[in-house]
Amino acid sequence: MYKRKTVDCYAIEGFYEGYGWSIECNCEDLKDAKVQLKTYRENVSYPVRIKKWREKIKEA
Repeated sequence: MYKRKTVDCYAIEGFYEGYGWSIECNCEDLKDAKVQLKTYRENVSYPVRIKKWREKIKEA
């Protein structure tokens, strides 16, 4: 049986002129990230995006 070795992680990033991309908040899954992205786009004037990466699952 296949067992995943990584977990998907999502964050909302905002772009600050002169500073670059910075994490605004972390999200539990892609669905939550899309909801948060929509909320940020409605309330801020700077660009925002979803950032995805994978982290290894630590074995106990």
